[in-house]
Amino acid sequence: MPHKINVYTDGREFQYRNKVEFSWFSERAGESHPDTLDLAFFRRGSKGKIIVNECSLLPPEVIALAHSVRDILRRKHISARQLKTLLIRSNQQGSCVWQLYIKDRLADAITHEEAEALSAQGGEIIYSDPRSPASRITARLAKFGVTTLTDTILGTPFRYACEGFFQVNIPAYEQALRDIQEWVSYPKYTTLAGDNFNRKSPSVIDLYAGVGTIGLTVGGDNVTLIEINEFAVAEMQRNIAALGRANARAILAPSEKALDFITPNHIVIVDPPRAGLHADVVAKLLEATPPRIIYLSCNPITQARDIALLAKEYSIHTHQGYNFFPRTPHIEHLVVLDRK
Repeated sequence: MPHKINVYTDGREFQYRNKVEFSWFSERAGESHPDTLDLAFFRRGSKGKIIVNECSLLPPEVIALAHSVRDILRRKHISARQLKTLLIRSNQQGSCVWQLYIKDRLADAITHEEAEALSAQGGEIIYSDPRSPASRITARLAKFGVTTLTDTILGTPFRYACEGFFQVNIPAYEQALRDIQEWVSYPKYTTLAGDNFNRKSPSVIDLYAGVGTIGLTVGGDNVTLIEINEFAVAEMQRNIAALGRANARAILAPSEKALDFITPNHIVIVDPPRAGLHADVVAKLLEATPPRIIYLSCNPITQARDIALLAKEYSIHTHQGYNFFPRTPHIEHLVVLDRK
């Protein structure tokens, strides 16, 4: 990996995050008083919690909605022991949706009348198995209003679910997409197998595709999108249909179980989670040796690990960093790898 990374920033440091997941904190207030209830974040690397009343990284409408949900639960004397998390998302127009994950089956924790009074277009109460520490959906107990959002990325509208993956800083993400678009092409001296490949419109595989925001904006006319999250794939299929993209395919599968889609003639785009590429994906890339790999990462450490392995067959053509997460220690990093 290069020793120096140039980092793009759009100059916005505050109120840029369109997603937040709050935990909860309660403490005993005395024999004759109910437990307190506050929004909280986990301390980094710890199970300890920090009470949160404000957050400068969130838009004001998200904080206001979180306070309103908290206040409803306070009035009903619901404690943190009964709750898991509160997930809130907002789009660029300021519309919000929420999901309240609970450990007790409290379908009436928020009533329809209370939900309608919230400054949100929709929300859900979700029972999440208390044996799992993660906020996974076990059962949807109640739904209010419209619980999907739509955002426009590089002129392309995308619908996504509250629990699905979507980038948290869209203006910075759009710059990364513009840069990716520049490199979605076959390297100049690439030799392709067969006669059915168009250099000006390459075949693209988009691994870890989410709802398709990379492949469907800059992936060209012939793109296959692989994603493990069933909710994201459902939204991706709706987005493909709405966009009339007849040559786009959405595949529900872990990337490491969809290796047959990677061929020596594809441009491969990868945007994995923080853990980086699965070892089987790295092995398949080294076996198939597609002419170009475009690797966007939220964790340059695991990205560097993967690129060191890919260096057997690939060299770095270009790279660029992006400040997707201002006021935090995290960056996004794009690397374009060309077959040697």
